[in-house]
Amino acid sequence: MSLRRLSALVGALVLGVSTAAIAQTTAPEIEIVDINGSRYAEGGQTQMVVEFRNLPEAPDPAQLAVTVDGQPVSDLEVAPLGESSVPVGVVLVIDTSGSMLGAPMDSAKTAANSFIDQKRPEDSIAIVSFADTAVVQTGFTTNAEVLHERVDALVADGETALNDGVILGMSLFEGVPPTQLNNMIVLSDGEDTASAATADAAIAAIEAGDARVFGVALESPDFNPEAVSAFATAGGGLFLSTPDPAQLSGLYGQISREISNTLVARFVSPVAAPGEAEFAATYPGGLTSTVAFPVSGYATTTTMAPTTTTVPVPVTGSVVESSSPLSITNLALIGAAGIGLTAFLFIIILFGREEEQGGGRFAKRLQAYGRRSRTGEEEKKPLLQRIPLINRFSQAAEEEVRRRGMLSGVNAALEQANVPMSPGEAILAMIGLAAVGGVFVAIFNSPLWGLATFGIMLLGFMILVRWAGNRERKRFEKQLPDTLTLLSTSLRAGYSLLQAIEAVAAEAPDPTAREFSRAVVESRLGRSVPEALQGIVERTNSKDFEWATMAIEIQREVGGNLAEVLQTVADTMLARNRLKGEIKALTAEGRISAIVLGSLPFALGAFLCFNNR
Repeated sequence: MSLRRLSALVGALVLGVSTAAIAQTTAPEIEIVDINGSRYAEGGQTQMVVEFRNLPEAPDPAQLAVTVDGQPVSDLEVAPLGESSVPVGVVLVIDTSGSMLGAPMDSAKTAANSFIDQKRPEDSIAIVSFADTAVVQTGFTTNAEVLHERVDALVADGETALNDGVILGMSLFEGVPPTQLNNMIVLSDGEDTASAATADAAIAAIEAGDARVFGVALESPDFNPEAVSAFATAGGGLFLSTPDPAQLSGLYGQISREISNTLVARFVSPVAAPGEAEFAATYPGGLTSTVAFPVSGYATTTTMAPTTTTVPVPVTGSVVESSSPLSITNLALIGAAGIGLTAFLFIIILFGREEEQGGGRFAKRLQAYGRRSRTGEEEKKPLLQRIPLINRFSQAAEEEVRRRGMLSGVNAALEQANVPMSPGEAILAMIGLAAVGGVFVAIFNSPLWGLATFGIMLLGFMILVRWAGNRERKRFEKQLPDTLTLLSTSLRAGYSLLQAIEAVAAEAPDPTAREFSRAVVESRLGRSVPEALQGIVERTNSKDFEWATMAIEIQREVGGNLAEVLQTVADTMLARNRLKGEIKALTAEGRISAIVLGSLPFALGAFLCFNNR
């Protein structure tokens, strides 16, 4: 081999290595990019994020010193970015013009996928491609599978709208959480040929934004990388270039390491007075960064000792910080409005049935069993049936329940709970209120939580109806001994059985009076007295009254002293209720202990979940 050819080969190798290196050889520097003083007023920890730029090796957390107004801080804890919960957001701006067809496009995809695989779970990435126009392939997401799908779907074709791609990429940082560290990587292999915006407009967008911009250029004989280099210079990032597409993965890895050269410091500030304080971060080698930050101050009566050691933050898991697009006040107002609307709908649906005018007490009691027709005027419908849409849904729900053979069960549960609604209206009310709650939760959390809330509320309404029915049954059975005694006394006084039932309906409290009044109405409408009493058994589901009804039926068939039998049954029930009360009193301590011990793990778990997740 001749000396000239050897020299040319060495020169080519040197040129290839140098072009894969950093184009600008700026000196190392540090910059305070974020200060979070949200807990400053409580005397709690302040968080500071410090970026290291152009540092040849990873920074040492133990070497970072922090001061506030020239005073050393206390309780200083410093950790690398990878061991903190500070999220990182990166926009990948990728050239998909026709000049990238073939090996350059394949290498660009491989480099992007490799960069995605290196991200932490809490970090988010967005993808923008540009050819004839700039297109957002996906907004910020932490889902690596979605990102890989978008990268693999890129196709090289068309012109090069480089400036438009940079401006579109910078626009994605609008509305991101303020604690997110924003970065953008621009990859291109050609000059701009199709953008509507100029290079100056793209540089202005970078300077106005809050993101660090890195430039990666695929060199070719006809490509002038000055535009990509200008973007990196304006964004305070690195500019890397190479003529070999296979080296793109290495360049992306170098950018990833540069982004990771960030330290997160947490400390207690020595400045307790409100006002503007000067925060400073110092690193060996003469690296210093200062920033003025307004603090609210906090009350203190002791002098904090300066820090003597630097301890890395222990890793307890990744926590994704999030911020709502609405303020706490607006969220509270929306929540109060949603709760108020739900309560209003509940009241309207449950108590919105208007009573007919006239008729007195008998008409009001008869209304629960069937609407009374009035001669010469049209029957006035309840409120819910006068709303066409709700009435149609109510009829459809009732027809569906009837078709499935559940109408009698739903109607019995509503009657037992004394809910003045038809099965269709009750089902519509429960589904409507559950849907309102589910939509409200879905708006502020996620559709999955909204669906879970819908199911839980629907189940809760069913349990509520069942609980109300059991409560009415227990009240009825508690009044049953006095009811049977009143029946027995009335029979001894010479009343017939129907007259004795009317006396109970007039004198007893609810729910006994309500049920016996209905039995009186049914008997007057043609139903026999035993059948009317059996109707009470079916509505209340009371075994005790079923036995009393059985005794009445037997005595009416075979004869005998019905008053004495009813009095005996009443005395037996009274003695049994007294024994139940004594047992409950004696076992109260054990039962409350079981409730406390059983609920303690769940209550403690909920407390820890909400207080210190």
